[in-house]
Amino acid sequence: MVHRRARVLLGSDEEAKDAMQEVFVRVIAAKEDFRGDAPVLHWMYRITTNVCLNRIRARKSRPTISDPEAVERLIAETPDEADRRAILQVLGRMDPLTQTLAVHHYVDGMKMEEVADLVGLSRKTVGKKLAAFRTKAQRLLGDKR
Repeated sequence: MVHRRARVLLGSDEEAKDAMQEVFVRVIAAKEDFRGDAPVLHWMYRITTNVCLNRIRARKSRPTISDPEAVERLIAETPDEADRRAILQVLGRMDPLTQTLAVHHYVDGMKMEEVADLVGLSRKTVGKKLAAFRTKAQRLLGDKR
């Protein structure tokens, strides 16, 4: 589960293996912090997401996107591998909260209400932040519509 999640977010099997090791180190180090409010797999899923998002943030290169339609294809939930890499490059330019919301909604396919419940925000706030994400992503990708 951890490797599959990391591979989807990072787009590379090799990087996913590195991230997976980091996740398990964090799980072992933080086992005392697990409160048991949710299943342990949810906790590990969240740690995996955070590790991967931190790795994406650490990538210092600017997006080099030749296809400004990548965001629309991702939003339509039919991304191919190149689109996934493009959107992850864009995610690296967003603030941590926006990254989390976008990953849960667009990559995981969660409804806005589910994302709102997960992160503790209102559905309206999540909707506004995702709309701002789409606008910024389109600008970063060079979409001048």
